[in-house]
Amino acid sequence: MQRWIVVAGVFVLCLLMGGGAFAYWKSKQNAPDFTYVPLPFHPDATEEQRQQTVTGMKEKLVTQETLTQIVRDCNITTTWGLASEQAAVEEVKRRLIFEAGETKLKGIPTQTLNIGFKGKVSEHDDLVKLSQRLMEDVQRLMAPPEAQDAGPVPAKF
Repeated sequence: MQRWIVVAGVFVLCLLMGGGAFAYWKSKQNAPDFTYVPLPFHPDATEEQRQQTVTGMKEKLVTQETLTQIVRDCNITTTWGLASEQAAVEEVKRRLIFEAGETKLKGIPTQTLNIGFKGKVSEHDDLVKLSQRLMEDVQRLMAPPEAQDAGPVPAKF
């Protein structure tokens, strides 16, 4: 009889430890996360010039058409379980990051324009896809006019 009590006690302790581990993992999945791509500023750029660049890029990229295309390309409406495409666009707009910051590039502290998205750890893969897709639009805006007229750039091997 006493053996069954010990076995039941060990079983209950295993269940409690497993539940505790699951709760810890689940709480870590809801921690804040962000993904951005740092674009370095010219080393001689002043703070005013950096802020003008941030506002200029934000005005050019945060448009209804651009965000709608990003939502469609990354399939955010179904991935995040939102009611409509418009709700997904509003959610993406709310999570967008445009900031002037400092990042270490190749070990050297560099002033950068950080463009990306914020969310939860469990959405990290979606945030990476959104950031990469947004960077395609950034590259299109930053390309010189002659490169835009030339068409797509061939892949380098």
